Amino acid sequence: MNAPELFALAVPDAELVRLEECIRRVVVLGDPFLDEIATHLIDAGGKRLRPALTLAAASLGPGPRDWHAASDDTLLGAVSVELVHLASLYHDDVMDEATRRRNVVSVNARWGNLLAIVAGDFLLARSAEIAASLGSEVAQLLASTLGRLCQGQVSDVRAAYRVERTEAEYFSTIANKTGALMSTACRIGAITAGLPREDVDRLTTFGECLGMVFQIRDDVLDVLASEQELGKPPGQDLAEGIYTLPVQRALGDDTVGPKLRSLLGRPLSGSEVDDARALVAGSPGIAAASRAARRYAVEAIDAARGLGDGPVPAALERLGLNLLEDLERSTRALAS
Repeated sequence: MNAPELFALAVPDAELVRLEECIRRVVVLGDPFLDEIATHLIDAGGKRLRPALTLAAASLGPGPRDWHAASDDTLLGAVSVELVHLASLYHDDVMDEATRRRNVVSVNARWGNLLAIVAGDFLLARSAEIAASLGSEVAQLLASTLGRLCQGQVSDVRAAYRVERTEAEYFSTIANKTGALMSTACRIGAITAGLPREDVDRLTTFGECLGMVFQIRDDVLDVLASEQELGKPPGQDLAEGIYTLPVQRALGDDTVGPKLRSLLGRPLSGSEVDDARALVAGSPGIAAASRAARRYAVEAIDAARGLGDGPVPAALERLGLNLLEDLERSTRALAS
């Protein structure tokens, strides 16, 4: 299954066009140099999963739960979420010293770390300005989400090269780094559409759990996938000492664990990254991570089913299933 099929939410094409136009409109302010940097990853494409979740949530208003044109407030809410995500990529690539993102040269590699950081800050500022225009609840929600993202990033930095990192620390970190923003994407859509509070809460749960599945899948793919599939070099987490769930489970394996432990705890060369990836891929860690993702996927799917019948709840449920099935497909392929 390719990425567009995997992440497809069946958002109408006209709504996706409006979304892309709005993203560029709020970022491009007339300074050619800043405009070029700020739109670099926008122009590189992307799944637009988070703003699509906002549009989906807002389509669950009164009447048939089918896709309809988003209000201006919902569209701006979707854009504010995507700008936070883009800003996080700018900042992540500086910290990771990455050279590729979405199959193009990263912002930091092209313009340097300073401009990448400032451009990321600019995107955050535009997002905050938009959120403020949508009312105090949305503004407060976005602010608390930014706080959670920072908490998650600090946790990752503190855990670098720590082979004794616990699974509880890992789950807390990814809840803040990934679950928080997907949860917020859904919640902003629900708030701007005036949904009943029970649906707001269901959508919040759906987004948080979907984010957990998404991140566990991402961590597995960092071990298994190719650079072409990822759009960036694989094994970056291992190289940077960020030991994710499949690595943690591999470290606990009696057969693979001792050899893997002897490699980790320090920066790795390119060949050592490949060796570590091979050890994790050959361990029970991949299947164990897949089982953990299944628990979150089931919770996300249950939340989607609680939203009633119709094309949009079905699309949300399908998204959860797609992510889980893709991860389990990769696990089965490795086992065979």
